Amino acid sequence: MPFDLLESQMMILKKDRTTLQTAFRLIKRHGYLSLYDGYSAQMLRQLTYTTVRFHLYDIGKQYVDEFNFLHKIFVATVSGMLAGIIGIPSEMINTRMQVDREMGPQHRRNYKHVFDGFRRVVREEGFRALYTGGLFACSRAALITIGQNAMYDQSKILFLRYLKVEENSKWLHTISSLAAGLICVPLVQPLEILKTMQMVSTSTFLSTRSEKTTYMMRFGLRGLFRGFTATVCRMVPSTIIMFVAYEQLRLQFGYYKETDLQNPINKTTKIVYYKTVFGWHAD
Repeated sequence: MPFDLLESQMMILKKDRTTLQTAFRLIKRHGYLSLYDGYSAQMLRQLTYTTVRFHLYDIGKQYVDEFNFLHKIFVATVSGMLAGIIGIPSEMINTRMQVDREMGPQHRRNYKHVFDGFRRVVREEGFRALYTGGLFACSRAALITIGQNAMYDQSKILFLRYLKVEENSKWLHTISSLAAGLICVPLVQPLEILKTMQMVSTSTFLSTRSEKTTYMMRFGLRGLFRGFTATVCRMVPSTIIMFVAYEQLRLQFGYYKETDLQNPINKTTKIVYYKTVFGWHAD
């Protein structure tokens, strides 16, 4: 949560500060708890958008060739776009609450919590305003699903093939999720910045496309990856924890379908199957 807030603030700050400088400045001026601004919106976003994104991807890849990377990219794109639509309102309130302290007094919204944000947006700006920045948010959601979910599955396949690790080992899950997290960050960062600027814009601040472009590039080409360090510190550990925990839950509390019970596949058969798919030679 703190790194997510620092990432959003660094995209809006006019002065060129590092992640640590931004964090120390925020704590000094507003206290440690200010690092958790937007917590209610962040939790609602995770409970809706993130869970739907993962669930749709897991369902979708059952209907395609899971060893074909292009098929997984297609499933990830559709899953991310659909989940993004659900998460846009809470994403917008979360972004506004996170950057509110760095906005000028005339641009601050001062939402008390996520539901207060929903109420005020509908009352002051209209219902459609809840989907401000929706195109960027959905595109970002699609890229994140590709970068996290599809790349995680593809990384597992490649590591199984070239490193010859155990299929259900924690080491495999860790390095696969690490690879997915590192690939995902640069993939989504420019869209993350555009989404943030669109969601916090007002009639007198970042109101036009040219103004947004100029503001984003205020530090040169680095402007395309503003907040990169904070994003890495947020996304890479969370990706590792998320997938390692998911795999352990799957292994410990998973279930077999009825068809699997009727036609059990033991570990040896499964290894031979992987060798056939990847072109390995049987022992």
